[in-house]
Amino acid sequence: MSKSQLPSEEEQFEVYKKVAERYGERPVIIRTLDIGGDKKLDYLELPSEDNPFLGLRALRLCFELKPIFKTQLRAILRAGAYGNIGIMFPMVGSIGDIRFAKQIIKEVKEELEKEKIVYGKGVKIGIMIEIPSIALMADVAASEVDFASIGTNDLCQYLMAVDRLNPNVAKYYQSFHPAMFRLIQQIVDAFSKQNKPVSVCGELGGNPQAVALLAGIGIRKFSMNASSIAAVKEAIINLDLNKAKRMSRTVLELSTAVQVENYLNSEFVH
Repeated sequence: MSKSQLPSEEEQFEVYKKVAERYGERPVIIRTLDIGGDKKLDYLELPSEDNPFLGLRALRLCFELKPIFKTQLRAILRAGAYGNIGIMFPMVGSIGDIRFAKQIIKEVKEELEKEKIVYGKGVKIGIMIEIPSIALMADVAASEVDFASIGTNDLCQYLMAVDRLNPNVAKYYQSFHPAMFRLIQQIVDAFSKQNKPVSVCGELGGNPQAVALLAGIGIRKFSMNASSIAAVKEAIINLDLNKAKRMSRTVLELSTAVQVENYLNSEFVH
């Protein structure tokens, strides 16, 4: 996003390799090109759409721009030989999306083999769960991938049918709606049954009250902006897991976002 043109395979490879080497055995997750909606590249013209959040973006766009997609996958796979790298696909809407993306990875691996280029054979594959359709198919998705990350911003947007950047409908964007936590519980249960890790990112991942609830549901990995780390760490250090589980059970039985927020405020009185 900071460049004036698409980075080449070598440019991407050098950056990914540097990160992989720096982190050693610790996992590094690289999300594939995730533009469209509110994220644009000045040098890549996207189609004009009435509702770009429901349009050609993220993985859908990568399928249409396959050469760009394959260039990034080649760079990630090559860097995978230098550390513990995982590939994560954003805005997956169906099992078909997962299988098509995996097929492209297979093609890229075959090309690298043919060219005798070293790459990471054990690179893990994961998905962003942001669309309700894939959340409801989480049991099948878990059998197709190695891990998942729940993108709470877009998941809420699609679940509540609200454009999260439109101030006219801001009150309908309710990230603490019980439906959100019910859906997250369903995802966690599906992945846990297959011993596959699932994390949370987005605004909920950086909210100390939400983190307590999500820990009660079973989430153990959280992604957030650097500015939220201290508050979330403090919340986790002081967290009584039994209380968190009790709170999550209560929230799953509530009816509205207001009830959830009032309940959390009463539980977190200082």
